[in-house]
Order: sequence, then C-alpha cells, then structure tokens
Amino acid sequence: MFTALALLALTPQDKTDWETEGRACVDLLKEMIRIDTINPPQDASKKNANETELCRHVQALLKKEGIESEILEPEPGRGSLIARLKGTGAKKPVLLMAHIDVVGVDRGKWTVDPVSAMEKDGIVYGRGAIDDKGMAAVITHVFRMLKRSGAKLSRDVILMLNADEESGGLRGAKWVVDNHFGKVDAEFVINEGGRIGLKEGKLTQVGVQCAEKIYNDVRLWMRGTSGHSSVPRPDNAIFNLTAALEKLRGFRTPLRVTEVAKAYFHGIADQPAYAEHRDLMKALPNPEAAEELARRDPRFNAMLRTTFVPTVIKGGIRVNVLPPDVEVNLNIRLLPGDRLEDLLAALAKHAELGNPPVVAAAEFEAWKSKQEEALRAGKEHHAAAWVTDLVEEDAPATPIDTDLVAAVREATKEMAPGAPVVPSMSTGATDSRFFRAKGRHAYGLMPLPVTEEEEMGFHGHDERVRVSSVRFGVEFVYQIVSRLSR
Repeated sequence: MFTALALLALTPQDKTDWETEGRACVDLLKEMIRIDTINPPQDASKKNANETELCRHVQALLKKEGIESEILEPEPGRGSLIARLKGTGAKKPVLLMAHIDVVGVDRGKWTVDPVSAMEKDGIVYGRGAIDDKGMAAVITHVFRMLKRSGAKLSRDVILMLNADEESGGLRGAKWVVDNHFGKVDAEFVINEGGRIGLKEGKLTQVGVQCAEKIYNDVRLWMRGTSGHSSVPRPDNAIFNLTAALEKLRGFRTPLRVTEVAKAYFHGIADQPAYAEHRDLMKALPNPEAAEELARRDPRFNAMLRTTFVPTVIKGGIRVNVLPPDVEVNLNIRLLPGDRLEDLLAALAKHAELGNPPVVAAAEFEAWKSKQEEALRAGKEHHAAAWVTDLVEEDAPATPIDTDLVAAVREATKEMAPGAPVVPSMSTGATDSRFFRAKGRHAYGLMPLPVTEEEEMGFHGHDERVRVSSVRFGVEFVYQIVSRLSR
C-alpha cells in the first residue's frame, strides 16, 4: 500500500487546477482532430494517412516543454512519435500509447464537419474524439504535466503516438516493436481497449482490458468448371460454396471460460443492467451457465468462444458465364491460446471440404496456376483452399493482479467511489497484442467516460466526447502514472 506522503511527492493535488488542465487537454484534442489522419485517406490527393503531420505538431509542443522526441517512419508520412521522461531506474518503464490514425467517415450522415472539432454544449465532435485521439491528447498532456512537475520518477515514462492501427498496425506499433523495440520496451503498457461506463452522470464501471481476441482474415476459395451458362454443370463454384457455408451456419466452436472472462462477468454481475443474468454470471465457469449466457447475448457469446463470420463474397466474371471460382472472406477472432490451424481443420471437417491446403495470399496466384496446369493435364489438383492474408500470432492474456491494476483500483476509489474495476477481454483487436506477444504487461484503459450512446460513435457517425470526460481522463491517468512511478 502507498502512503499519502509518498503520493504527494508526485501528485501536486494541493496546487493542480484540474479544470485548467482539462481545458488545455481539450484544446490539444481539437488541434489533433483538425489534422486529417483518416486511414486509408478519403482525400484523393493524399497518398496515405500522413500521421507524420500530427506527430510533428506534437513534437513542436513537446519541444516547448524541453522534451526531446523522435518520429520513426517505415515509409514517408507514416510516422510514430516516441518521447521519454527519465526516471531513477529503480523500476522498469511504463509506456503510454495511443494511435493517431482514424477510420473514414460518411460525411452525409454527420451533422457537423468531422474534422472541424466543433465544441457545443460541453461536447467536442470529430473523427477520433474517442478513437483514439481523445486518449492521445490525454496521455500527451499528462506527459507534459509530469515534466512540468519536476517530480522524481522511479521509472522512465515513455510516450508513443503510433500510426496505422486502423489498418492492422503493420506500419505503426508492429513496425516499431519489430524494428525499435528497445525504444518502447516497458514493464507496463497503457493503451486503448477498456471502457469507463457512464450512466445518468455516474460512473458504472472502469474496464481494464487484460486480453483480446486475435484477428485473422481467411478466404475460402473454391473452384468450379467454367463455360457457357446455357449448359449448367454440377460443380458450379457458387453452389458449392453456398452449400459449404450453409453447413457452417450452425457450427459453434467449443465454449471456454478464460480467467479474464470469468473475472469480467463476476465483476459486472451486481450491476442493475445485468440483473436478469446475475445468477448465471456468478455461476461461471459452470459450463451450463456459460452456454446459457452465450445463447442470450451475442456479445457474451463472443467473449466465451472463438468466432468466425463470412463478411465478403466474390465470384463470377460475366452474367452468362459459369464461374471459374468463388471465394468468401471469413473474419476470425480467436480466443487467446486457440490456434488458427485447429479452427480451419474443424471448419473443413464440418463443411465436408476434405483437407484444403492453407496458402499465403502472396503465393496464391502462383499456387492457383499450378492447380490449373494439373487440371488441364488430368492430374490430381485441389478444388478448394484456405487463403491467409494475415496470420496474427497469439497474444497471451495479461495478469489481472499487478501494480498497474492496483494503481487503477486506488485511483478509481479516490475519483469514482463505488465504481467497480472490471478486467475485460476485447472482442476486437488493439495494438496491445504486439506487446503481449513479447511477454509485456499491456492493459487497455480508455480514460474517457462514455455513455452507451456515445460509445456508438466508435467508427460511427457524429463521434464525440464530453469536455468533462476529458478533464476526468487527465486526472485519472495522472493519478495512475503517479502511483506507478512513486
């Protein structure tokens, strides 16, 4: 346990004007929103999201505080910023991380300009307000505050604003981890992922993401015999594929209650919103209770098993030609510890596909040409294949009980008494997975309280964040980092 005296050395609670600090962070957020980093860009004149422009803006702000930083680029425009505040080295570093690219917009469905950062009635509107420039602004401002405080830190505090998260992170966090890991290596990573719930002006819970499902896209490709459509053939590729998909419609992978899932359901069980599920949640990991929860709510189901779902289908070349081949994309989210090859084998068995080979997308066209040669020569060939665009490595769950989670609990107790701190597992993917794969303790902690309606702004229309939520986030993150670095 920490003492009030120890914390005071890092946290100037008697001097800090949190309203002023919150206002400064809001202004920074608005500056970030106005720099267009949509990924991929919707402006035809732009070649890429150009995260470097935003990085340079932040770099200039940090320099005014006497903070040196660097921008790393795997290619022009795709920059990630890294800065470090030196500590005594008594403890290993903590990394504050947020991505600065954002998803596209359908401007016709927005009531405001999505890059105007309009502020109205205590709310800031704009693409990235909560995903993820809101967090980027909070951790950048906290970083500046730590520098100004002159506090003696027991560990280095690292700031990273990274590119390309919305397209998989290959030119952002993953590239930095693969090529410059020493610059961002840390005992703890604080990133997006968790949620702080807000209802009727009260915080309902503080979610700490300790695990995430592993994202994969795999295409199931099937061959057919082409020819004139006036002479149908029994091995029509589209019929064959739809028959396989129909067999997979009702297929479910085995349920598995992970430790993080159990902690999550136990943590939310007493909230009024889950009253009808309370007994089932508290009964976990009971298999019957898990099965019933999965049946009741698709969100619960996604937390309790590996999932797959068809998302895109392509096939055919002309309306009067039998399709030579067809393919469907299966979007796969693996529970930590599950293997992609095991899932593909189970899917093939259930759909009665035999044993289709797994072919990397980069090699697929060459592989398909060889199959066509074998077909013409009357030799054995494959009529189906799994095509893998990107195979993500497994990212193990982060421990639930560490100094960082303890710091979150203490900060929550002080700032939001009564709100439970709930470990969670994201059904989507974040850049934390690259650090978890390295054995580092990465946590998703979105410090901006949001209502259920506001949460719909993630990748939606009229994305927005409350000014009061930004002010809360600044103090909350400052409190957490202070406790970790005392």
